[in-house]
Amino acid sequence: MEAVFLIAGTAAAVCLLCLRRIVVVLWLVARGERARGWCARRRMAAWGAGTDGVRGHRPEFVFAFRTPDGDTVEFRDRPGALGYEEGAPVGVRYDPARPRRATVAGGGTWGPLYVPALVAAPTGFLAVVLLRALALHNGLG
Repeated sequence: MEAVFLIAGTAAAVCLLCLRRIVVVLWLVARGERARGWCARRRMAAWGAGTDGVRGHRPEFVFAFRTPDGDTVEFRDRPGALGYEEGAPVGVRYDPARPRRATVAGGGTWGPLYVPALVAAPTGFLAVVLLRALALHNGLG
């Protein structure tokens, strides 16, 4: 029983983190400052340590842009399935109060929205189903 609650809670937490990222990206697209940027680095990053040391790889993209003050700011974002080559120009939306809060979403690049949405949907569904089953099991439904 506790394991089901733990799984449901973890799924709900992952879903909420993804939904938070979606809200931030939508806010940046709607209200953020615009800048021209570029793909600073593209590499395959290892993730998850298994018994053999590494479970898999995922693409990691670091983008950069210059603020009106001339500062160069770098940030990570997930541009979607195709990504960008190093040096490729990108449109950037950022929060001038916190320039590292930035995204490449908008204008045809919507990976920063659909990647977390593709994670949020099944984890949110799993959390709701498991929590509902727990409620019914305990006579709270």
